[in-house]
Amino acid sequence: MYNDKCYFILKDGLLTLGNDVFSTEFSDISEVSGERIIPKSRSLPYYEVKGIKNDGAHCRYQIWDGLPAVRIVEGAPDPIIVFNGEHFTIRAVHLNAFSDDRDTTVSENEYSLFKKGLMEPLYGEIFFLEDVETENAFVVISETPDSIHGKLTVPIDEYPNELGYGRIHLENGGYPVVIGYCKRGQCEELCRRYLRHANNCKSLIAMSNTWGDRNGRTRICEEFIIREIEAAGELGIDVMQIDDGWQMGNTLIPAQRDEGGAQIFYDGYWDINSERFPNGIKPLSDKAATLGVKLGLWFGPYSHECFGKLERDKKIFRKAYKEDGARFFKLDMYQAPTKAHTDKMEELLSSIYSLGDDVSVQMDITRGGRLNYLCGREYGTIFAENRYFASMYAYYPHRVLRNLWNFSRYIPTNRFQFEMINPDLGEKVSSDPFSPWLYDMDYLFASVMMSNPLLWFELQHLPENRRAELKPLLEIWKEHRLALSSSDVVPIGERPSGRSFTGFFASNEDGDKYLLLFREVTNESTGVFRFPVEKSECQILASNGDVDIKVDNGAVTATFAKPRCYAFVKLK
Repeated sequence: MYNDKCYFILKDGLLTLGNDVFSTEFSDISEVSGERIIPKSRSLPYYEVKGIKNDGAHCRYQIWDGLPAVRIVEGAPDPIIVFNGEHFTIRAVHLNAFSDDRDTTVSENEYSLFKKGLMEPLYGEIFFLEDVETENAFVVISETPDSIHGKLTVPIDEYPNELGYGRIHLENGGYPVVIGYCKRGQCEELCRRYLRHANNCKSLIAMSNTWGDRNGRTRICEEFIIREIEAAGELGIDVMQIDDGWQMGNTLIPAQRDEGGAQIFYDGYWDINSERFPNGIKPLSDKAATLGVKLGLWFGPYSHECFGKLERDKKIFRKAYKEDGARFFKLDMYQAPTKAHTDKMEELLSSIYSLGDDVSVQMDITRGGRLNYLCGREYGTIFAENRYFASMYAYYPHRVLRNLWNFSRYIPTNRFQFEMINPDLGEKVSSDPFSPWLYDMDYLFASVMMSNPLLWFELQHLPENRRAELKPLLEIWKEHRLALSSSDVVPIGERPSGRSFTGFFASNEDGDKYLLLFREVTNESTGVFRFPVEKSECQILASNGDVDIKVDNGAVTATFAKPRCYAFVKLK
């Protein structure tokens, strides 16, 4: 049966799924049905095939137009891949959540298959299997939460002789598995393509949230938020998000928790605090709208008893959206240790997205036991980390840039929300060359502007000179963010270290091409960025210093007049 460019065929127990760029097969299937799905999420429409296996088990598959990959929602075969050949390598990628306790977000290891197998299992979320001989490759994505890591095994003793086939098994607790097909050297690109299909970012957004100044909930009140909204409107920020403090419940009081660490929010906890907001939230969202700003709220879903108050929480979001005018919701403080928990969390997320096309969520992954980077990947953006000036969660521009740069190999940058702080807070330590106050404000914004930039401070207290540094780049970024949001963004140059030449290359199907280049704190003035790029003319859209850039076949040479300098460039 065909539906647009996707099809399925069931013949003699063999199910063939495909589109105009690939096909794949699943055996022992007795019956199937398929339909086009327009999901209540940020996923692009897909074709879903549901079936029954010969043993009575259910199976479900999803494919997208033009994408050489299948998502196996349930009923993954074992083994998931059968291969033949002697020259395969496997790369295992582990994505580290719980960023409050770690600053190494991505790790990758490579292994050679010997006797068509591996002696030890591999753990991670993304696996690349590449054949040097045929140039063919497989991508395997395990969409698991923080509590589970995919376990991939390739047993040596499963083939009887040299002509036998190798078999790849994946254990991941029954969570969805994606299998993609490409050529060697294209695995990372296919991984990013799949995730752009699964989470179609219409536009990057710039958001402010006062929590980064570390005053917590103490200043949250109507008058304070009005000043924040006015400052957001003056700067041109899209969303002003109210963090902890708008609700009746008090997070400073030790909370009752269940055995898994989930907080137990009593009825009334998420009512609006009438002392701090005597007129409610709606007048604030109305005022924000007059200034071109949308309002966001922080929230903690009730995950105790496996989201035992799910319907109550749905009503809270419905009221916040329909009556209070909130459009963005940061989701925090929940626990999802089992498949039943993640299913309920995704039900909540789907209900939020059913409220309207202008709603979005930010998924906080800074603590353990949450959905992680790939589980629930069709919903909103990832709130990546809590970093502050001069604290144990220390903010350094190059570390934030490094984490975004590392992720960008595998996950679209538009999937993330990364922060910048007010660099003039606290003591200015001259002996530290990476201290935030030594950087221009537009450099800090540039370091996160391939993601959804988070202005992690109280806007009303940002000094005038810092506003003057920030505003011109923010305006230029807004002119180009639609093109950036639809682009494939890849890391180029050296890995950010504080002493490197580093950056990103962005290109999209409309032919837009951009460079974002950085000279960190290094005495060298010229950096060479080698990657496949055609000879081009450069239009420097923004920079915080004199920059000379030349683009020739296969290399970009950039000379910066000073350290801590960036250049945002459009290629013609």
